[in-house]
This record gives sequence, C-alpha cells and structure tokens, in this order.
Amino acid sequence: MKAIKVKSLLCIVIICVCSQGLLGQYNIDSIKQRYDAFYTIAHLKVSDNNRWISFSKIYKKNTDTTIVRTADKQQSVKAVFVGVSESYFLKDNHFFWLGNGKAQIINLRNGDKKDFKEASKIEILSTLGYYAVLYKSRFLEVFDSKDKLIASVSDVTQLVSNKHDKLYVIVRQNNLSSVWSLQSKEFKKVYTSEQSIKKIMIVPSQKYLAVTEQEKSSDGLQFVLLDTNSLNVSRIGNGFIKSDYIEVREINNGGAFFLDFNSRPKRAPATQPEIKYGTDPDLWLYRMGDQHHQYWVYNITSGRSQKINSNQTFMAAMDHDRYFLSFDRKERNAYISSVSWFDIYLYDLVGSTSKKILTQISSLVVSRRGEFIIGFNEEKKRWILYHTLSSKEMIIENAEIQRPVFSDDNRFVFFESSSGIYQLDLHTQKLSSISLTENKKVAIVNVKEDVIYGTLGADFRIRSINTKKPIIIEQYDQNTHETSYVQWFQHKIEVLLPATKNRVSDFKITLRRLAVFSLEENFNSPQAIYQYNSGHKIKVYQSNRHDHEITTTRQEVLSYKNSLGLSIKGVLYYPLNFDAGKKYPLVLSIYEVQNKSASVYPYPYFSGIGVNIRSLIDNGYFVFLPDVVLDGRGPGFSALDCVHSGLDALKRYTNIDSSRIGLMGHSFGGFATSFIATRSNRFTAYISGAAVTDLVKFYFSFSQERNLPNYPRFENGQFDMRVPFSNNKMLYYDNSPVANVEKVNKPILLWTGLKDGNVPYTHTEELYTGLVRNQKKAVVLYYKDQDHDLAKNSAESIDLHLRILEWWDYFLKDKKDILWIDKEMKKDAL
Repeated sequence: MKAIKVKSLLCIVIICVCSQGLLGQYNIDSIKQRYDAFYTIAHLKVSDNNRWISFSKIYKKNTDTTIVRTADKQQSVKAVFVGVSESYFLKDNHFFWLGNGKAQIINLRNGDKKDFKEASKIEILSTLGYYAVLYKSRFLEVFDSKDKLIASVSDVTQLVSNKHDKLYVIVRQNNLSSVWSLQSKEFKKVYTSEQSIKKIMIVPSQKYLAVTEQEKSSDGLQFVLLDTNSLNVSRIGNGFIKSDYIEVREINNGGAFFLDFNSRPKRAPATQPEIKYGTDPDLWLYRMGDQHHQYWVYNITSGRSQKINSNQTFMAAMDHDRYFLSFDRKERNAYISSVSWFDIYLYDLVGSTSKKILTQISSLVVSRRGEFIIGFNEEKKRWILYHTLSSKEMIIENAEIQRPVFSDDNRFVFFESSSGIYQLDLHTQKLSSISLTENKKVAIVNVKEDVIYGTLGADFRIRSINTKKPIIIEQYDQNTHETSYVQWFQHKIEVLLPATKNRVSDFKITLRRLAVFSLEENFNSPQAIYQYNSGHKIKVYQSNRHDHEITTTRQEVLSYKNSLGLSIKGVLYYPLNFDAGKKYPLVLSIYEVQNKSASVYPYPYFSGIGVNIRSLIDNGYFVFLPDVVLDGRGPGFSALDCVHSGLDALKRYTNIDSSRIGLMGHSFGGFATSFIATRSNRFTAYISGAAVTDLVKFYFSFSQERNLPNYPRFENGQFDMRVPFSNNKMLYYDNSPVANVEKVNKPILLWTGLKDGNVPYTHTEELYTGLVRNQKKAVVLYYKDQDHDLAKNSAESIDLHLRILEWWDYFLKDKKDILWIDKEMKKDAL
C-alpha cells in the first residue's frame, strides 16, 4: 500500500514541477514565439461607400489591433490602431475610434488626424454628419463633418443617440438632474427632476425617450416618458416603486409600454438546518434567491397606467396592448428536460383574466402586433400555432422544421430546416416547401428579432421579416459541404455569394447593395476577406500570410456506416510535409458530430481543452475526427461503435501505422475516451480530460453551474439515455467507465480542473482511484484554480499542451526518457 501511495502522490504533483525540467522534449520559448505570430480576424465593418473596410486582428495575447484598409484587391493597409474598443466609419472617408482613454478621427484619404485626450465615450449622428466625444471630466463636445465644434455641455453622466439624428444626455448639477437634447446646433434642457435621473433610453420607435428616476429618500424607481417631438412628459405607475431596475418593452410601435419593476434575486437567510423537499417546485431559490416583479401597462392614447394583477409569477409583453403572456416557472418543473419548458397563459388586461393556451413549451415566437403565437411542445415535439383573436390552435405536423419567423403582415410563417425553407400560409393553414431552397440546410439572415423573455431558461421572442424586401438566406449543402448566400424575392432567387467549400464566418451586404463582403477560411487556407461584385470574387485581405506550410495540407472527409447501418462521417488530416513512402502514427480526437469543422483553419494555439489539430499534424501525426452519433445502446457503446467503424474505414490508408494509434477527448469526448479505454484493444494509449466517469453518480448530482439536477442531461440531453435510471439501471451501469475500470489495458493520461463546476474533478479522481486499485498505468493532472476548460494561453494550458505532445511522442513515436512519464512507466523510476 505504501508504494501505491507514493506513486499516486508523484502523479498528482507532476503539474507543479514543469519548471524543474520534467518537460524537456520541446523548447517552450520557441513554441510560444511561433504560436504568438498567429491571429484570427473578427469585427468586419464596411463603409457605406464600399471604399473602406476595418477589422480586428485577434492574437492570443492581444485582441485590440484594428486595421483599416481599402476594399480592393491590393494589400493596401491605410491605418493600424491599437486598443480600439469602439469605432465607426463616417461620411467623407473618415474613421472615428475610441480606445485606451483616447479618441481620434482620421481622414483616410489624406491621413489628417485629430486626437481627443482623456476620452471615455464616443457617439455619431450619421444623418447629420456629426460626431461627439465625452471626456473623463464629464464634458461633452459635438463636431460637424468639417471637424468644427458646434455644441458642448458639461457635467454629463450619460449620453445616448440613435446613431442618426438624435442625441440626449443626463446632466447633474447642484444636486439636480436634467435631460438635455441636441437641437440644431445647441443643447437645450428638455426635462428636470429633483430626484436622481438614473438612466435614459431611446425606445425602438424613436418616438420617446424613456427616463428612469430614482427617489433619493427611498431608492424607489419611477418611469417617465418624454415625447421626442412635443417634449410632453408622462409619468407611469403609482409614484415611486421599490425595485432595483425597470425593464421596458415598447408595444405596437409606441402605442403602449409594458414595464417590469424588477428586484434582483436576494438569497434567503441561511438557516440551520437548511430544509429542502422532494417535491420542491423551485430549486432555483436555494442558490439564486427569490425575484419580485411588479408589472404595469401604459397606454399612450388613453394616458392610462394600469397595474397587472396576475396569479402567475412571470409576465412577458407581446406586441399587443391588451394581451400578454404569463407563466409560472414552478408549475411544470419536474426538472426532467434538458431545456426549460412552461405552460403558457394568455392574460387579458380587460377584465384581468388569464387562460392556459399552450402547454410544455420550451421555445416561443410571437408575431408583430401579437395576433399569432407559436410554441414548441416538448411532449409532442411539434410546433403549435395559436391565434389570439379566435383562440384556435393548430399542430404543425412536421418534425423537421425549426426557428419560425412571421412575415410583418401576418400572412405567413417561415421555418428553417435541414431541407430548405418551409412556408405556412396563415389563411389556408397549408405548409409547403420553397422549391428553390430544397435539400439545403438554411438559415434566414435578416430577421428582425426582439427577446421578450430570456431568463430562467425561457426563450420567448418576436421574430419577423419584411416580405416586401428581399429575404437573405444562408444555405449549406450537407452533401458537398458548400455554403452560399442568396436573396429570395418575388419567387426568385438571386445569388449573393456563390457556393464555396470555405467556412463563411462573417457576411456583409452594404446598404447600397453594390458589393458583398465575406470572411472565409478552410483547412488549408487562413482567414481571408473577400469582395463579391458583379460575379467577380476579389481577395481583399489575407491573414497569417507567413503560414506557407498550411497550403500543402491534405484532408479527406470520409463517409461510412456504423454497425447499425447509420451513415456517419469523419475528417482525416494528413501530417504536414506528408511523405507517401512513410508510415505515420494516428491520433483520434472525439466529441460529438465534428464533420462540419472540416473547413475550419487549424492554427496552432494553447487550447483550453488540450486538443489542437495543428500541433499534431505539425509534429507528424495523422489526425482523425470521427462523428459520434448516439442511439439506444447508450452513449458509451454508441461512441465505441462509431469510433471502431471509423477505424475500419481507415484500414485502406496504408500510410497509417495501425500499431500506433491514440485516442483523446475532453468533456463528453473525455467520457467517451474513458469508456472506450475499458472496452477496446485497438489503441496504444489514451488521454481523457474533464470527463464524467460514473453516470449513476452524475445522474443523481446537482449542477453547480445550472443550479439544477443533472439527470435531464442523461434522459434527453447530451448523453441521450432516453430513459430514467429507474427504468433501466443496467444501461447506466454498463455505460459508466468506472464500472469496468479493471479492463483498461493501455496507459491513460487523465486531467481535470479542481474548480470545474460542470464536471466535478471527483469523477477524474474516482477513475484514477480505480486505475490505482487495479494497478493500471495511469497519470492524472490536477490543475488548481482551473475550470472545465483551462484558461486559454494560461500557464496551465501551455503545460497541458506540451504534456499531450510528449505523451503521444512517448507512446506513438517511441521517444523515451521523458521523465514525468517514465516515473509511471518504468519500475525503477521511483
């Protein structure tokens, strides 16, 4: 027993001594230097005249470098800025930005610059050609397009604009708060309060300025509406109401307002003992505390404020001044679903009555003006359409359709799906597919969307599209792996971005529709910005131009079947500088379905999950990403079958050394790796990170992240067991890695974060304990102060990255004399 304890301690201590030379196979400094040169692109912007683009270069150590350049095929960088937190293109080829306490406006044509020191906020009024700078001293200046100062005001605590022609500020002077408006070329006071003005907001219709006041004596809140044209003031509610903040929903384009006077959750005082109940309907309360709401509706026409008195705990506003949604999170909480679902009531403000209209709803979409409601029923697994005026409902009998969106005129509902756009005619109630988009996985891009309730796991939205204008659609062909963008208008399809095998991560159509810009990448091509114009494709900018090696990379997407005849895919990456006359080791990395990642550019970095394709192919490994699809046998056996089927599909690749194959995964992939290690004899070694190892224990545990039981993740969530434990206990036992830990017959490296709130580190510890008890070759790495994913580019992620490379080199390349591995593998190492 003493020998076992000593060896266990050595394994645990390993992560603390990398500075003492245990990691010696790789030059850490040179790897860091190489990785630091790689970056990704984000935040693509295009000027209205299509002449300029801007984007951010995101390095692992630096995410604030902004590039501005001409939007043509020349690699012509006009300006580079560091520390940018906010930026805008203005008229007359100007670029306006803020960062690190400095604002600057630059003329991109002649390079003239104007700096503003000690700046804290910037705003623009594009229609007027104005821009504004708020300084840390709370002094605000507004300039015209000629950089001439036209207005200023001091003691500003907040400013808001509609980005076009309206600008408002809160001014606090002599213990009084007031709202000022930019009118013509000067600021004018439009509202004053003896109380504290806490917040101002321009409502979506831009007809009103919403003002939240805080009473100095009680901290209660009051809501004030300021008409942006007449400057008339309306106070809503019954004086000041005790609350922490007010959520505001505009109804029917400014015809009414729905107010939620909301108190932040306050945890109940600790009691001894703390008491919980087996039929408790509201487990959130134990960790989140209770939340109180007071709801009011203000009608603009009548000028009447009305408090809503409902038996339901929560309310949400549709786009209707009479009908509202209400629900109670307690009513349906058996916690058996991996998503939250609710019974939905329709509350009628006239008469203060409510009736149940939909049951077991996990996702809900409302039409403009609130005439139609559509919700996804978790029991029927179908969308249910409800008409608020007639109280009629309709079950839409199509299991494939997703993400509904209403037309603005309430004539149609459009659905996305994996086989094209579907259209439901709300008059005839006929559902039909749009033939021009068939056999494509589609998403509607230019949807107008408002979240009307999005807490407690609820997903309630207003989603609409203007059918009098083109509908922009993203299409993905799952057979050819090609993405395209089209616009659909008047029963015609026009191609905006032709089909490409590249991954399109961003897509911009300028207002004048003169050009389309995209951000694309592929496995053998770093991110690049392209312009599409009149059928021509021009590369505007190429990232990571130093990465010449990746252009020669080979990759294949394999199609094969598992033992049940289900068609699945896997992505095979060849080693860099592949030599057809050599054999190479193979590493499989598993998670769930991964084949769509085939078009992602694999750049090297210190990953937070230990998996980095580029570092492996750089170091002479084949890498295979097999899809894992679950079935009734349970997640472990399903993964085992899919992985073995993938290996069978690779038998014809003679350059893969079948005697040197490793398997690795993180989280669900770590679980699958750990399970396969107990059942397979086809691997040389394993790496499992942050893995669930005992399904029964995890099933009956409580998630520290979600504040809910974990069993929904098994019954119909990620693990897809499809039955509760009580109905098939052996299914849970048999799919648990710890249940057969004695069958692990090859070395395994385990790692976990000691502060993992998703999968507690004790799961890794229990598997490790089982391996020790059965005298199996294993090493475990405990990372202090790390979560489910290690912090990217942290000392811990760098340590794990290098240990993974050394682990595979040791077992798949026979590179011995790696001290920290020798301590476990060689009898005399202790």
